[in-house]
Amino acid sequence: MAVIALGVLAGYKLAGRGKTARSEIAVYVDGSLYLTSPLKPGEDLVIAQEDGSENVIRMTESGFFMQSSTCKNQDCIYQGAVTRDNWNSRLLGTHVICLPNRVDVMLLVDTASPDTPD
Repeated sequence: MAVIALGVLAGYKLAGRGKTARSEIAVYVDGSLYLTSPLKPGEDLVIAQEDGSENVIRMTESGFFMQSSTCKNQDCIYQGAVTRDNWNSRLLGTHVICLPNRVDVMLLVDTASPDTPD
């Protein structure tokens, strides 16, 4: 079981090679695209849902992090910042996920690179 998990993680890490992060994020709520936004350092995106769930995403010069959330476990906050410099070394890559509130925030990454064949 552990060997399979390590193989999946290794494949995930290799899949990120040659890709570059952009200065834009996408927010998905309940699996649907909610919004995309260019990074605006120091600005917050507030994701308020009809059921009272709320997530606040703080944008930085090179990425973002979950500033606050109404979820009980606060795992999304503990996931830390995603930046252009660290996304390919994070377990969740370009994502910060709040499962209880069904919010997925990701730093957008260019899939084409000079290393990618046509």
